[in-house]
Amino acid sequence: MIRRLRPMLAFALVLALAGVARAADSLATDSLASLPAAESVAYQVGTGDVLQISFYAGGDKQDDFTSTVSSQGQITSPLLGALKVAGMTPAEIADTMTVLLSKSFFVKPQVLVSVKEYAGQVLVMGAVRLPGSYGFQAGLTALKACLLAGGFTEYATPAKVKITRVVDGRSATINVNLDKASKGKAIDPALLKGDRIDVGRRRF
Repeated sequence: MIRRLRPMLAFALVLALAGVARAADSLATDSLASLPAAESVAYQVGTGDVLQISFYAGGDKQDDFTSTVSSQGQITSPLLGALKVAGMTPAEIADTMTVLLSKSFFVKPQVLVSVKEYAGQVLVMGAVRLPGSYGFQAGLTALKACLLAGGFTEYATPAKVKITRVVDGRSATINVNLDKASKGKAIDPALLKGDRIDVGRRRF
């Protein structure tokens, strides 16, 4: 009787382990889905960013200047004075300034806004050749950040990378597979200012 039960128990154990594996894969997939790809993230301006702003009216350039976002989240425009811009994208800032200028005597005003210098930093640690802090830039992904840090060392495990982000004052960590991401088989998560990346190391 015991001999007959052994194959059945072994089969049940295999099914149970398979179920756990599928659940883990599903959880990992759901977690990855919560991190957007780089192209879907619109950069939001923050304190310390330097903006390049060009203003056109009637087909001619009227003004071209740079302005640093203050600790109050404002920039100063020669024509419009102080403007609250923190948390807005460059396109939203341009639209807002265009609307305000159109209310004056300018003919068909057009404003172009871009980020000249980014103030934020990302931290890349673990098994990379040059660990440390690196300046944030629009479109920066986890894989690109690791390349900025000199790439992976020979002891790195790119399949085991952690991204830590502070959300609403709380620290949240997610595991990503940059080995698959480098081959186009997994998402290469877009980063935000203040993110920390930890690249795993092989154990001998």
